[in-house]
Amino acid sequence: MSGTDLAPLEVLQTASGRSIVRAVGPEAPVTQDRMAAEAVSLATLPDDVPSLEREWYVDEDLPGAGRWVVLGYRNEPIRPPRDPWDDGDLAAAVELAIQIGSTEAPPGLPDALDLIDVDAWSTIAAMRPSGLLAFTPWLSDKVEHLADIARYAEEAMSGKSLVHGALRRESILITDHGWDATSAHAVDWFMPSHGASFLDVVLLLPYLRVDGAPPPGIVLDRHPLPDVDPEALTCAVTVIAGALVLQSMRPPEPGAPHGRAVQREVAHAALDWLRSRLGG
Repeated sequence: MSGTDLAPLEVLQTASGRSIVRAVGPEAPVTQDRMAAEAVSLATLPDDVPSLEREWYVDEDLPGAGRWVVLGYRNEPIRPPRDPWDDGDLAAAVELAIQIGSTEAPPGLPDALDLIDVDAWSTIAAMRPSGLLAFTPWLSDKVEHLADIARYAEEAMSGKSLVHGALRRESILITDHGWDATSAHAVDWFMPSHGASFLDVVLLLPYLRVDGAPPPGIVLDRHPLPDVDPEALTCAVTVIAGALVLQSMRPPEPGAPHGRAVQREVAHAALDWLRSRLGG
């Protein structure tokens, strides 16, 4: 659940046809490892998951050039989401997250709660980092209360649904079907897991907000989540906000120099959403 500096998707013409590819060199080892993980994950996903099909994969150390990881996807009529988001692409992105959550996770995937720092608010309460109130003065007397809410994470966020875990603009691709109809595919399957059906929506909406979309509450009014307990949703927003706040204050990851800055922006968006849900 961290910000990444991903290489762009490109179209490659080969003797056997066209492929959509992403290539990453030795300057971004974290991204290389994530692409290697995605290459494995794609082979395990159910057929009805809206993802690009993997066609080929290369992970080699080249003489004088270091390690290169290249992932080739089946060529599809896709495009990036429009910038800024329009209503059609935003709807397709949210429906993508909902559709992923409606799919049962294949066996062997980790629990999403093992990949998300569900104890972040407890850690923050113990550390009281100096930069905490730079997010919002609202946190000054709320951290212990948020830690109490997050203690219900296992009850609120567990489940058998598939969780992508890293949906955002860069991992969403749009297909146009005419008459303003669109659908979306997901790439960057480097950390799939199982959990509650709404987790990808909660993870996605703060990123969309930073990217110019309406506030999460408004988006959910337009695209309601099916059969979700409001208290479970609030718990999930609490946990995700805490994890983002804590992660954003850590040193940058190798090869992702802008990741923490992105996380800080997304943490602000998640905190605004959390504050609105708690009536603060």
